[in-house]
Amino acid sequence: MNKKYIIAGLFSLTATLGNAQFVYDYLKAGDNYFAKADYSSAADYYEKYLNKDKGDKALQKGFDPYKPQLSAAKKDASVSSREKAQWQLAESYRLLNYPGKAEEAYKKLLDNNKAKFPLATFHLAQQLRALGKYDEAEAAFTAFLSAYSTQDENKKAAEREVLNLQFIKKELNKPEAQYYTVKQASGVLSSDGANYAPVWLDASTLLFTSTRPESNDGHHTNRLYLAKVKEEAISIASVPELKGTEQGAAAVTPDGNTLYITRWKATGVKNAALYTSTKQGETWSQPVLLSAAVNKEGYSAQQPFVTKDGRYLLFSSNQPGGEGGFDIWYAPIGADGKPGQPVNAGKQINTAADEHAPYYNEAAHTLVFASNGRVGMGGFDLFTSKGAPGSFETPENMGYPVNSVKDDIYFTAKAVDSDWMGEALVSSDRSAACCLELLAVTRKLPPPPVVKAPEPVKEPVVTPQPPVAEIADSGVLENVLYAYDKAELLDGSEASLNRLVAMLQANTNMVIEIGGHTDGKGREAYNQRLSLARAQSCVNYIIGKGISADRIIAKGYGASKPVAPNTNPDGSDNPEGRQLNRRTEFKILKR
Repeated sequence: MNKKYIIAGLFSLTATLGNAQFVYDYLKAGDNYFAKADYSSAADYYEKYLNKDKGDKALQKGFDPYKPQLSAAKKDASVSSREKAQWQLAESYRLLNYPGKAEEAYKKLLDNNKAKFPLATFHLAQQLRALGKYDEAEAAFTAFLSAYSTQDENKKAAEREVLNLQFIKKELNKPEAQYYTVKQASGVLSSDGANYAPVWLDASTLLFTSTRPESNDGHHTNRLYLAKVKEEAISIASVPELKGTEQGAAAVTPDGNTLYITRWKATGVKNAALYTSTKQGETWSQPVLLSAAVNKEGYSAQQPFVTKDGRYLLFSSNQPGGEGGFDIWYAPIGADGKPGQPVNAGKQINTAADEHAPYYNEAAHTLVFASNGRVGMGGFDLFTSKGAPGSFETPENMGYPVNSVKDDIYFTAKAVDSDWMGEALVSSDRSAACCLELLAVTRKLPPPPVVKAPEPVKEPVVTPQPPVAEIADSGVLENVLYAYDKAELLDGSEASLNRLVAMLQANTNMVIEIGGHTDGKGREAYNQRLSLARAQSCVNYIIGKGISADRIIAKGYGASKPVAPNTNPDGSDNPEGRQLNRRTEFKILKR
């Protein structure tokens, strides 16, 4: 054989092997990045692997995959490498909240692999819903439910998504939407990358998180930024003292001197944790990790919020003891400024899915949070719940246009009065291919209805009525009992509360206050919280009987209004007096 043909053949074989090596490296890199939950990099390399015949040499640069930390899953012989890569490409785009790309990837996968990837139809339907393709989405969800026989969370989620589509159609046509204006924040509050988790430090200073690149390398890192608002002009600066790791949602104490910050590692297992940083002049101290009571090892704690009275730290966590996934938790803040043992907000707020980003408005006594476990517009929706920590009411969806068919999360209001929805900021990816953006939401209340002058009526014939028993202006509600050290009503409390319900039903203009009182034992702040929570439990019961919420107010007095001494003259304990002081009262505010 001619020598030049041998050499040419060797070159051809070498080129083929080299190309095969590049292809193998692309697949290996994609799998490694996917195992590390770095879905952006995983998608890049799966695209290179699946489109290897397009010959884009530029894509071969920069190959530096992470070493896998997770053991490789046992290979399913029925699934080829290309099928697996296509599935994980679609999953990467879904987990990146990139529905346009995810739709394309799932459809390519489902062309020939419906039986091998049963969840692909479900996830495709979610992407179609996020893209506003409601008829296609409904058909895909219906097809998934027809073929999927396993009774698990995926089936429940698909059934809820069908209800979501019905809710969406109703919300998009509701007349109340005309009173809302939703606009994307402009200028420095908008950038390449994500912008989310806004919180007002004061009337002119906004703290938020952004992944905008700070250099020309295009690297996106979650960092905290301060925006100064002065007569429509907005300037921003990063918080340089807090660099060094990924950090997201933050909260500030009422005095403005302490920050609670969400932090996590950029690589490896991405469990988030909560830290504090204190203000020292014009700078912030290096963040300090909160105790293990908040940051359970092996789990995430994130998205903090401090109530305006400084009594509670609210946050989201997937730690044990919840309802499933991420839940809303709250922890009392002690006199030393340290959060105590967290309490789960309970089934009234949390679901088996995820609840995130709590915000509490003191003036409106309203919790706002995001959930993907309730019927809504789809993805994460914002919900409101009246009440206080320990006694939240059934949440209500904030509806369109505050919510959209994509993810809506992180709410903050600038005003703290009763019209707190007049000017707000939310984070949403509704108008982006991916990534959260800051949106300004304003609401103008509808004009009052035109009241027609009443037509003259004939004087009614007055029939003498028997005298009505006089109703006392105030009194103690007898036999209203609670669980020890809790606000939960015990059996037997209904009779006294039902008498109040009857009184309110008979006097339709009457407004009353329910006051909770404790004895002198325990700290003042604790007694105040417990008395308010107990009063709120009574209010919730009465509202549940059909009485309007604007006719009944809960108030906690703690131990500030004793009716008997808590101790005897010699200083010894007076249990009879303390028992009289532990009471629930009603007071008529308007007849």
